[in-house]
Amino acid sequence: MVIALFRDRQAITAVVSVLLVLVVLTTFVTAIRAYYIPALAAEHEIDHMQEVHKSFSEFAAKACSDTSSGVVHIPLGDGGLPFYSSLSSSGIITLDPGGSSINISLENISEVSKDVEGFTTIHNITNVSSLRMWTDDLEAGEYTVSINNSTENRTSIFVYPNGALVTETFANNSSRGRITLRSGGMGDSLILGNTFGMDLLNMNQSELPVILNNAYNDPEAFPLSLTFNGSFQVSYTPVNETLNISTGYFNYRASNNYWIDQELIFENGAVILKQGRNSEIRSCPFMSFENNDSLLHMSVFNITGKKSSLSGNGNSIVTLRVVGSEDYLYSN
Repeated sequence: MVIALFRDRQAITAVVSVLLVLVVLTTFVTAIRAYYIPALAAEHEIDHMQEVHKSFSEFAAKACSDTSSGVVHIPLGDGGLPFYSSLSSSGIITLDPGGSSINISLENISEVSKDVEGFTTIHNITNVSSLRMWTDDLEAGEYTVSINNSTENRTSIFVYPNGALVTETFANNSSRGRITLRSGGMGDSLILGNTFGMDLLNMNQSELPVILNNAYNDPEAFPLSLTFNGSFQVSYTPVNETLNISTGYFNYRASNNYWIDQELIFENGAVILKQGRNSEIRSCPFMSFENNDSLLHMSVFNITGKKSSLSGNGNSIVTLRVVGSEDYLYSN
């Protein structure tokens, strides 16, 4: 039996064509996975960092606004590349109240005006030109002004539930007597819960000027310090002053898969972008010059709370609450 063999050129052509198509597709898919998808994923992570930057700018704006609280959403990760990869970048948010501070040196100051509230001490005072107790919501209790951190030389303001108002000044722990400004009679209780002010340098209202003069003339007690417990407005002449304020910081550190790892930091009103050893200010702190550049206005933020951190790749909600403020005015 004779077997005849025939050559089919069409079959060979079909096989070669399929192989070429597979090679082209493999090369195309490999190129996409090697170049296009990483570039697209990096772009997606860049967009995510821009969103975080917007959140930090919003955080800074709300911190300096007149509102007492606010909420800011910060995405910790980019959520992955839609339709291609579920691998998401992640990040960590850190709050460190003691992580940073600011030092300010002031020279040739003619007068300082401050509104103080709560328990506050002011140092290096050479003269007090004005001192008032001032509050928008007077409550019953004892309010004090002490000299040189000593209760032996102080003036106490007693506010009673019936509206009675009495001041008593102590010199070297000896009372100089009481001055009754309100006896607690009919209508006196109306001062409670309302705006109230009194001049502590007025001898008809308190004998604080007596113990102030004693401190002025005592070389060991001069320059003096004043410690307040309550709400007061004071104007004084200081020695050259140095302010050391703990500001703390709030930051986000990214852990990206394709883009460079970066950090965004809120510190003293500024938003700072950090990349490796380099950093730049993306939003400036709240500083401005007024009155033909003769007055510097600066907002200093003191972040309070416990040092803590939060990590993940979801959406985080940061609640901002302003718990207090102090206004300082320095005149040159």
